Amino acid sequence: MNPKKTFLLIILLLIAFWAGAQDQSYADCLTKTTSKWGARCEKCEFYKENYKRDFSGTYQIDLQNSCSDMIEVKVAVQEKNGTWRTFPIRALGPKESMNAFACQGTGKYMYWVRRVNDPEIVLPSDQEILTAYNSR
Repeated sequence: MNPKKTFLLIILLLIAFWAGAQDQSYADCLTKTTSKWGARCEKCEFYKENYKRDFSGTYQIDLQNSCSDMIEVKVAVQEKNGTWRTFPIRALGPKESMNAFACQGTGKYMYWVRRVNDPEIVLPSDQEILTAYNSR
């Protein structure tokens, strides 16, 4: 191969790489590190006989930012009655984690992610989540 063709091929590969990097989906940055059933959760107040607290239906999930950019995350975890327990938007730095839970969970969860202060992506409000995903 002659040097001109090699140089052109390298330039085209660099342009393709650069174009692909611009299309990064920040949703790929959030990864589930653990999930647990029946773990103690101080915010869950579900009681069984003899007024004893029951954590058997508690579902907890830990999510981590696996990218080097700061991201903002909105999370919802489904309760057995079909409603979604929503959590405030949270900024996560690189390798930072967050916890979300449902007191009587189904094991289903949803999340929305954007780069910090990205004005083009609007994260849903609690009301939008509760309306759009009720009983799903």
